[in-house]
Amino acid sequence: MSGTSTNGNPTIERMVMILNALERAPSGLSQSDLVQQTGLARSTVYRILNSLADSRLLRETAPGTYVFGNRFLELAARVTPTSHFFSLARYLQSDLEALAANIGQSCKISVYENGAIMVVAGATAKRPHALNYEIGEYLPVHAGGASKVLMAYLPDDERERLLRKNPVALTERTITDRNQLRKELAEVRAQGWAEDRGEYSLSVSAFAAPICDHTGAVIAALSVPFLTTADEALRDRLRAETISGADKLSRLIEHYAG
Repeated sequence: MSGTSTNGNPTIERMVMILNALERAPSGLSQSDLVQQTGLARSTVYRILNSLADSRLLRETAPGTYVFGNRFLELAARVTPTSHFFSLARYLQSDLEALAANIGQSCKISVYENGAIMVVAGATAKRPHALNYEIGEYLPVHAGGASKVLMAYLPDDERERLLRKNPVALTERTITDRNQLRKELAEVRAQGWAEDRGEYSLSVSAFAAPICDHTGAVIAALSVPFLTTADEALRDRLRAETISGADKLSRLIEHYAG
């Protein structure tokens, strides 16, 4: 078979070909699509798809259409120190959805991962103009509410390592001066929450607060993005709801961990 190693395992290599094809098609592929894209025999694709689906590495979104399954997230939870939150997210999802409904804005949970911020869970409010998010999306570590919360609570040496990378301006409101950013992060630690004033997108503001585990260590951040507004009463309510929501999620995590 072309493109395979002479010292490799043909079955594994064919499976990887199928996974690579699915990676390029987030909405999924059918068996016929995979046969066409990989050049593998239909019977081979059929057997591998069945095995991967039985292992929950793939799932069917419609009859005969396959996408990656939840088992990949479970495996990833054992690979990196922070992505274990993916496995916790399923327990928190209903509470996160209730929180979004109560606040009236979308809510996101993010973690620090390899020098960036990764969105690991979220809930979209059922209202006009509610902002969207993407699970697995990586965001800059220095700009945004969740980013500043997570950066603020990093160990000192790790935070300084990130600051030495010269933060890039994403909007005119992004904090790029290192000393100013240090001061901002110190304020976040002191007050227990962060505000995004249009640092990532000028039209979007956000409040964020830390989510802690049973030891009190910050393991994630809850953020509530919203269209920028001058309504101070609304902003005060969103800030308070974000802080109380993060506290509730922290208590839930302590419960599930126990």
